[in-house]
Amino acid sequence: MTDTDGAYSRIPVLELPYPLVLHPGLVLSVPLKQQYTLSLLKAAMHERNSSSQGAPQSDSDAAVTPVANRPLMLACVPRGVNSSEGEMPEWGCVGRVIRLVNQPGSDTRLVLSGVGRARIEALVEPQPTRALPAHINIVRIKTYIDNASAPIADNAAASEMRTVARQLLDILTGEEYQANGARSAVAALPLLPPSFSRRFKSVLRAKDVAHGALADVAMGALGGACAWEDRVMHLSLTEPNARVTVTTRVLERGIQRARAMREVAAAVPSSMQGPNAEALIRAQIQSLLAQVAAIHPTMRVMINEQRGDSSPLVRRTISGPPAPPPNEQEAENDEDADEVSELAERIEKADLSEDARRISQRELKRLRRLPPQAMERSVIIHYLETLCEMPWGKTTADFPPNELSIPESLAADIPNEELVARAQRILDADHYGLEKLKRRLVEYLAVLQLRRSQVEAEQPKSDGGESSARSPAPVRYRAPILLLVGPPGTGKTSIARSLAAALRRPFVRVSLGGVRDEAEIRGHRRTYVGAMPGMIADGLRRAKTSDCVMLLDEVDKLSSGSGVHGDPSAAMLEVLDPEQNGAFKDHYIQVPIDLSRVLFVATANSLDTISAPLLDRTEVVDVAGYTYDEKVAIARRHLLPKQVREQGLKQEELSMADDVLLFVATNYTREAGVRTMERRIADIVRAKAVEYAARDGKYVSRVTSADVERILGPPMYESEVPDAQGVPGVSTGLAYQGSGIGGILHIETALLPPGNAELRHTGSLGEVISESAELAFAWVKSHAFALGITHTREEPFPQNDVHLHLPMGAVPKDGPSAGVALTCALVSLYLGVPLDPHVAITGEVTLRGHVSPVGGIKEKIVGAHRAGITKVVLPARNKKDYDADVPESVRKELKAVFVSTVLEALGAAFGVELEERISTLHGSLEGHRRLQELELPISRL
Repeated sequence: MTDTDGAYSRIPVLELPYPLVLHPGLVLSVPLKQQYTLSLLKAAMHERNSSSQGAPQSDSDAAVTPVANRPLMLACVPRGVNSSEGEMPEWGCVGRVIRLVNQPGSDTRLVLSGVGRARIEALVEPQPTRALPAHINIVRIKTYIDNASAPIADNAAASEMRTVARQLLDILTGEEYQANGARSAVAALPLLPPSFSRRFKSVLRAKDVAHGALADVAMGALGGACAWEDRVMHLSLTEPNARVTVTTRVLERGIQRARAMREVAAAVPSSMQGPNAEALIRAQIQSLLAQVAAIHPTMRVMINEQRGDSSPLVRRTISGPPAPPPNEQEAENDEDADEVSELAERIEKADLSEDARRISQRELKRLRRLPPQAMERSVIIHYLETLCEMPWGKTTADFPPNELSIPESLAADIPNEELVARAQRILDADHYGLEKLKRRLVEYLAVLQLRRSQVEAEQPKSDGGESSARSPAPVRYRAPILLLVGPPGTGKTSIARSLAAALRRPFVRVSLGGVRDEAEIRGHRRTYVGAMPGMIADGLRRAKTSDCVMLLDEVDKLSSGSGVHGDPSAAMLEVLDPEQNGAFKDHYIQVPIDLSRVLFVATANSLDTISAPLLDRTEVVDVAGYTYDEKVAIARRHLLPKQVREQGLKQEELSMADDVLLFVATNYTREAGVRTMERRIADIVRAKAVEYAARDGKYVSRVTSADVERILGPPMYESEVPDAQGVPGVSTGLAYQGSGIGGILHIETALLPPGNAELRHTGSLGEVISESAELAFAWVKSHAFALGITHTREEPFPQNDVHLHLPMGAVPKDGPSAGVALTCALVSLYLGVPLDPHVAITGEVTLRGHVSPVGGIKEKIVGAHRAGITKVVLPARNKKDYDADVPESVRKELKAVFVSTVLEALGAAFGVELEERISTLHGSLEGHRRLQELELPISRL
């Protein structure tokens, strides 16, 4: 025996978790947390470097082993289950670090090789140059390493130890029971890997192994069948003779324990046949798992679930990490128990539906049975928390106003105001124009108010004359789903927010643009990783109430089809159907959700991409673009004050007149909404903010049109204006340019040299407007004699080709509304009678001479009025649109003539000049007769 005291006298301590024990000559894998392992290795490295500088070392070490290449050493001391905090065992084993194995998560495995016994002398302070973590201890040890060349005095004791070790090995591997004919398959179950037993048998057969080292190997390899206290006591035996004797006695007790376990397993005879034999054998294995853990705590037996006679009963044995220290395990268990208790309390307090409460109780029982490390635990917790956050039957009346996110309005709050009056006042304060949409919303709210009054009147009264119910019953009104269709920036989203403010309900916006997966609407099934509720259920969860206002934004951008991800537009059918959404099923929630109280408002820019079944479930409300006058009013009331405030100025430090705002709208924007106009106003306000910040006494708060051109540059768009004088062959039409913008359109015609009397057209004309031009040309040809173009009925129509052109050729033009204007231009060309340039004409013409109605009346009339038109000729069937949509201020300054036939349109456009021209060409009597002939075919239809 040789005592070495110095090379590793100062060393960090690794407390081995129960029941691990490291013996000299063996390798042990210890599971540890990553942070603790790194701190331990840093401490060992620091002590190694310090010992190389101040501690004595052998000459051979100093000569051949650099400091950086010397192994890291740790004092591995076993820790019992009942060991108190700070208690340090007297004996342990010096372990050399072989490698560090990283595992998933924050776990590691530290592989150590036993070098020699270590006696803990004292707990020492760390080096003053190093801040040691609190959980790392440094001890001074005395190391005991066997002298391999020292002979052993008692060879008989060593032989007895080999015999006992071989017997215990045969019991653990099952060879003894296989040789004697085991009565049960479990009786012959091997508890050690075959490769390990073969290597240990070769060690027992070797004659050149020191008997003291052999005793350490036998105790370390077969110690799983022995008591933990005996294995720890074995570390204190420094004399080889005593160690061999004690090892023999300890292994003999291990044989008794192992045979007792095998006898329990042999209770079922092998001759037992029938379907119950396998079940009994597997039940035996389940009952023996605890005994297997006692025999070898670092092994875990796994049962093979496959069927078949050739399948082994035990699939494999793997090393399992020991249990964490008791104090850490108790803390984790307490924390998990608190979390489950808090969740159970939330479920108890939550106003869940009957189905939701039943499922939540079932999932809560599963959660309590799961271990803290189970992956499914977090999934169940998230699911239960989602159930608790859903508004099961809760309405806005159940919450204080400060707990809900209710939109604010520019209108002042008036207590005890009726719903309809409050809604009308809020809508007018927040939005300018949109009268049709406001009227429809007020109609809906009026019906809702009347339904509420009916429900309150039907509630039973108590003896005191008051309602017996504590709170008014919720009103279930199957309201239509409003679909607001209009260009971007026209206030569809903001008016839905104002509706929520009028109702004093939470507002939730669900963006459906680009949604391609049905699961985004209905939710993901919980079997998928990262499953979540769908957009509808999540919107209800965020709103906290079941009667919120939910905006389904960009419904027309919702993907449709039958791909691998389903059809999202089909999933919306149940949501928007009042007959079905009372029990909406989300795949994640798995409990019916009542959506009947939710007020759905959908928005879209176009109806072309919306499926017919989805469109059938909605009530379409057209949201027209703003006229220039409305844009000026919106800029005056909302946009300009907002930008002045956001750019850091005060309201009195900047002013813009209405004519300047109109100049910005007409020359720098071409849109239906006001977003671009807001950006242009923001550019102007920022430029004025720079001037104000750098002012030298010359700052002018008033913005003029010249300032606008200086800041924004030259006008980007120019509007058409009427000609100063009329020219034969030229008429003024009305055009709707889209995006809520209308204006005038010049129609120019010219006679070409004689040809084939064909019509040519230029100006980027579409197919429909080209057909209208051909139709107008054909009508003029067919009535050439009545119009005075030919002198006799037999005279052929003039063979000159006609060139038709519409200016602004880069702008595509299409639509049927220019038919009457084209007809007037051709009649003016052939008769040489100029039209009044301040008369604008619109309407679709038929081959029989009728004038059909057209669209965009409001935008056309407002644009014509702004361009300086004083008289408009409109189809008679558009009179209702003119009276309902055109602002009264515009109607007062315009003269509108409504016509049903082309002759009426010619009379309104030319006045008496047409009859005078025909009379001049053919005489008064003939001219009058021809005009009557022109009217007769029309009147007979």
